[in-house]
Amino acid sequence: MIEEELIKIWQSSPNQERVKFEKSRLMIDVQSSMDHFHKKIKYRDVQELIGVAIVIPAFAYIAYSIPYMLSKIASLLIITWAIYIAIQLRNARKHKPGAFTESYLEYLHKTREYLRVQKHLLDSVIYWYILPGFGLVSLFLAGFLGVPGKIGYIIKMTVGNAVLAVTVFFLNKRAVNKEIIPRLAKVDQLIALLEKP
Repeated sequence: MIEEELIKIWQSSPNQERVKFEKSRLMIDVQSSMDHFHKKIKYRDVQELIGVAIVIPAFAYIAYSIPYMLSKIASLLIITWAIYIAIQLRNARKHKPGAFTESYLEYLHKTREYLRVQKHLLDSVIYWYILPGFGLVSLFLAGFLGVPGKIGYIIKMTVGNAVLAVTVFFLNKRAVNKEIIPRLAKVDQLIALLEKP
């Protein structure tokens, strides 16, 4: 009964009131969606930074203790790559908008920019994450080529490394299509509504 009355009131209201209602509904939807997105990004960043915190001391020890020069060099390069990953994530996080420092329209413009930065980060993951990681791990494994009985191990690790690389690539593409593009569309729609005279 109450729902039917609300629908009748909404239908009988002038177009200007309907637009205001549509704007406020869309604002709430965008804000809720972005809050959820920020949590996911924070969780992803924490996971990656934990990985970096494990990789750096582990490969520092390996570089110190392993006798194979090619693997020593690869270990040091892996440490450099891990630091680079941390820097990439920090640079992307710098674009996160502050909710209370500007007008809502400015917040939306910054949110759109933040989403675009995250999209670019995931779209380019093959260049700064997958290929360097695959190449450096392969270089590390190549250091063991002269060791008797290690060929089977090297082949298994290389195949596992390739499967991991392909999986990471497709998971990132899926995240762009499922998480970022729909949010960008909603933010663009809301910006267009708010900028209408």
